[in-house]
Amino acid sequence: MSTPNPLEASHSSPQTAVSSKTYHIAGILTTVHGLEELPSSCDSVACLWLLHPRLQTKETMAPVGTSIIHAWNQRRKSSGSKKGLIAVAFDQRNHGSRKVDKLANKTWIHGNPNHAQDMFSIFHGTAMDTSLLIDHLGSYIFSTPNSPVIVQHFVLGISLGGHAAWQVLFHEPRVSAAVVIIGCPDYMRESSLIILIYSNR
Repeated sequence: MSTPNPLEASHSSPQTAVSSKTYHIAGILTTVHGLEELPSSCDSVACLWLLHPRLQTKETMAPVGTSIIHAWNQRRKSSGSKKGLIAVAFDQRNHGSRKVDKLANKTWIHGNPNHAQDMFSIFHGTAMDTSLLIDHLGSYIFSTPNSPVIVQHFVLGISLGGHAAWQVLFHEPRVSAAVVIIGCPDYMRESSLIILIYSNR
């Protein structure tokens, strides 16, 4: 039985659906949304990296990417801008097509004594994978002389993806902005706050 998509309610109607195509890049199945909707006059592209929650997959982020690309394209048409937008999603380490150990995605209460190490290393790896894919994405999707150029990168992450999004923002200078939906930038301060809360109970 598959885990329900927590973003299912935000699925777009068929009128706002956008294209998606999956590429094999550096051993990672990477889904690019919105390529077919780029206008023929497009000379530059912004890329939004979509990082999924724990226990989910890249498919979870499709509704988010669809909605954002649709809104961008509507605004672009009204403003006359030639800049396009694509959204890219991939499975985080030990998730989806990359799952190796089911227990490593579980919490302490569900029997995983290494929950902290597992989650931190997974989203640290996701940040590294994002940089790796930024290096190579353009050569797969824009490989002709007249192709547009990716000129901006943004990241949006939810939960586990939110933690990873902070890491991307800290360590990847090509990413200029992030949307973090549940995610922590400072684990030393967070752990100190948790200790303080429990010590006052």
